[in-house]
Amino acid sequence: STQSTWAVQQQDRTRYGVVCDGAAFVRAFGSENRNFNHPAAVCVDGDNHIVVTDRHNHRIVVLARRDGSFIRMFGSQGAAHGQLYGPCGVCINSAGLIIVADTWNHRVQIFTRVGKFVRSFGSQGAAHGQFNMPHGVCVDGDDN
Repeated sequence: STQSTWAVQQQDRTRYGVVCDGAAFVRAFGSENRNFNHPAAVCVDGDNHIVVTDRHNHRIVVLARRDGSFIRMFGSQGAAHGQLYGPCGVCINSAGLIIVADTWNHRVQIFTRVGKFVRSFGSQGAAHGQFNMPHGVCVDGDDN
């Protein structure tokens, strides 16, 4: 299988998310109804869906990789379990769980592939188990 590198950015002032495969432009996503507002990170899940952190809309958006059509979104602004505040990083583990760097809440949250909250960890600070505005997340081959 061929692995691809994906990136996302805000395009001009149109608020359309732009997804690239390596250095080549693939397509722009967004519409009048579902504009991104500072998309920050992107990954592709096991169902071949594109998962995007929509930072200033405080949500996760899931799109079809094939054509960019909307599949689902989850999250809302706040600090309760399942709520997000400026999410930046996202990755998917081998079980298909969505792991999100919930940046302005200074924590990491984990969701099912359909957006149901599983658990969170971390708090603001510099001690063990604490974060100061985490921006990225990743997992290794052993899901660490």
